[in-house]
Amino acid sequence: MKLLCILSIILCSFQLRAATLEVEISGITQEGILHLAIYSSKEVFESDMGDRPGPQPGIVAGSIKNVGTEVYKETFEIPAGTYVIAYYIDANENEKLDTNFIGIPKEEYGFSNNARSAFGPPSFESASFTLDSYHKLLMEL
Repeated sequence: MKLLCILSIILCSFQLRAATLEVEISGITQEGILHLAIYSSKEVFESDMGDRPGPQPGIVAGSIKNVGTEVYKETFEIPAGTYVIAYYIDANENEKLDTNFIGIPKEEYGFSNNARSAFGPPSFESASFTLDSYHKLLMEL
């Protein structure tokens, strides 16, 4: 029994510990509401159209904040893992990423690793990064 108790304490000490992610976005030219999501799921990232703000399965953290044209900085404490960040500035505050008639965004947006794609969002693989204990991610619009 004593051995079982000691093993339980040791196993509990190996629980997932939070890692620190510092996010910095520069080049913001529009004031508005920043919608930022940190995705842990490839499927959720690839299916999200930016039209459902708020918590969802497959999104481990996020932020919805008023921003100006200054550099945005925020720190998140999340479990170590592989993630993608997607964000947009909702300039007209209608809680969605506005696009033109062929689907090209009219509002500022970006992804981790400054990943881009010719059509639609970049792949999870091109935008993903690994967070072990600390990572500072610099993104530019």
